[in-house]
Amino acid sequence: MMKKLTVIGFSALLGACSLLPQKNVAGTYQGDLPCADCEKIQAELILNSDSTYQYNTVYFKKGKQYPFQDKGKFVRDANKPNIIRLDEKSGNLTFQINENDAEICGIDGQVVKNSNHNYKLTKTK
Repeated sequence: MMKKLTVIGFSALLGACSLLPQKNVAGTYQGDLPCADCEKIQAELILNSDSTYQYNTVYFKKGKQYPFQDKGKFVRDANKPNIIRLDEKSGNLTFQINENDAEICGIDGQVVKNSNHNYKLTKTK
């Protein structure tokens, strides 16, 4: 009987963890990202508290600007709530959201590290 109560108590505790408030990732993040076939990508990521986003980019190539805008919903990684993934329209782009910035992650969920390039957007709002 005691064993059953322990299992039930532990299960209830685990269930309660999912009810804990998640870190608020809402805000606007901006910066210039590297580009393989253009001069740079000017990016703005707007995360809303209702799990929607707007991702604005401007590609600078050969003196011209090519703006793009994506809107949709983002989801949090179940194991790492500061990791978010934009929906398929944005190619499942993944970010690690920190207190003052958003860093682009690879498909493995790890922050992209490159000594020659910055893959970080700074929180502005």
